[in-house]
Amino acid sequence: MQLRFLALFSLIVFCVTGFDQRAAAEDFTESWYLSRGRSNMEIDNYKAAIEAFEKIVERDPDHREALRSLGIAYERQGLKDKSIETFDRYLAKYDDDPEIAFKQAQALEWSRYASYREKDLLKYYRMGLKRKDDQSMRLKYASHLAGRKETAQEAIAQYDKVLATQPRNTQAHQGLAKAYAWLGQNDQALYHANLGRQAAKREPGDMTALRHDMLKGREPSVEGVLSVLAQPEKPFELYGMRLGSRGKMDLSPFTTTTLEAGAERFWNSKENRAGGYLSFFNQLRINPANRFDLLLEYHDAPRGDGLVYKFEYAYEGPAVVIRPGVKREFRYDSFAALIGSRSSGQLVGLARSTKFYTDVAFDLGSTHIDVTPFFGWVTAESLSANSQVGLTAKTSTPLWETGNWNISGEYLFYLTHYGENQSGFTPSAVEPRGGAYFSPQVFVNQIPRLAATYTFDEKQDIAFAAGPALQYIDETTQASAFRVGGDAHVAYTTRLSKPWLLKIMGDYTQIANIYTRIQCNALLVYTFY
Repeated sequence: MQLRFLALFSLIVFCVTGFDQRAAAEDFTESWYLSRGRSNMEIDNYKAAIEAFEKIVERDPDHREALRSLGIAYERQGLKDKSIETFDRYLAKYDDDPEIAFKQAQALEWSRYASYREKDLLKYYRMGLKRKDDQSMRLKYASHLAGRKETAQEAIAQYDKVLATQPRNTQAHQGLAKAYAWLGQNDQALYHANLGRQAAKREPGDMTALRHDMLKGREPSVEGVLSVLAQPEKPFELYGMRLGSRGKMDLSPFTTTTLEAGAERFWNSKENRAGGYLSFFNQLRINPANRFDLLLEYHDAPRGDGLVYKFEYAYEGPAVVIRPGVKREFRYDSFAALIGSRSSGQLVGLARSTKFYTDVAFDLGSTHIDVTPFFGWVTAESLSANSQVGLTAKTSTPLWETGNWNISGEYLFYLTHYGENQSGFTPSAVEPRGGAYFSPQVFVNQIPRLAATYTFDEKQDIAFAAGPALQYIDETTQASAFRVGGDAHVAYTTRLSKPWLLKIMGDYTQIANIYTRIQCNALLVYTFY
């Protein structure tokens, strides 16, 4: 029994000591190869280092230091494919190493990989930035995002993080300009392109081209303006002429300002008045979907109040455009309504209309619809304010299009109701009162018309629209009646040279047998490219 016990004890001791010796030998081997690999890395003997680290990885595929060092050794030996493959394995296991994540992302920027491993490139930049806020790496990451429309919004977020700590960073501003340009946000693109130009000693050619693209259609310009008005029917007789000049420019990437000044003269067969005018318009764009428009005008030809204004907010969504606003306008119904008349011995007219409105535009299939309900009042000399409510609407449907022709069918509708009739030209205590502007209790105007544009070439085109006006007029002083009027518009545009543009427009409006108005306008525009 004692012999059997001793034999069993000896066997157990041998097994234990044998395993310990084997484990110790393995640990010794791993340490030896690790030490050898480190030493060879220090003396730039990358071939020997690779052999050492490969031995360890063969034994332990997940050995962190060996796998990391092997990828670096491959890279320094010029074995780029093996380096990238090794770092893929390493980062799949250890995603908390920003240095290797950034190194791998930059390696994948090589044109050989960029075409099909772009998603991995972005993934590794994100992995590194999650662990380390490196602004240079964030700029590289954002520059890749800014190259595509679908990732432009994420690029903007990354560039904003850079600017939060480095407000004058040229690369960030230039990158934001490209990202916003992808999204169609031209104001923001131009804003950051300008900031990038200010911060850089020299602007890259692609940024110069981008700024020029963003400025297309909004270049500074000066215009000569000529307007002629003829309305011969008495007592709504009115003739006028205006000559002025207008300048337009962007004071900032988010604002467009227009200033116009000139002289004007209005007359009828008995009276005439002349004076100057000044007009200021400013548009503030909050973003591509939201803006504010402000118009202020002063005319000194009228015998009294010469102030006109308009304030409008516009929301332009993907499916609908909504423009609420308020405006104060002159009434061009007659000389008396516009200027004020003393032909009766007492001042009559000076009609001024104030309206609150909301314009809503949307598409229904191929038909474009624009509807504007409004309410307000009209003031006139020595009269109480006259309430007014109404609705305007317009529909337009494409009918035919070729290389030169573009033809559509349109329908215009106008409905308004006044509190009282102030169409008279002499002071009166009964209707029509002496406001000298057309104000029936109910007025409906329907205009079905055909609209067409013909393009001669790239430099000139002509557009016209015309149709009968089917009108309903209800006045308290006479029986209501259906009447026929007319409406026509024509515009001719020609580019005389690159900076010079000439546009001539004519409008014809017939309101039953009340009055007919013919108006012509000409614009000569010089654009500073």
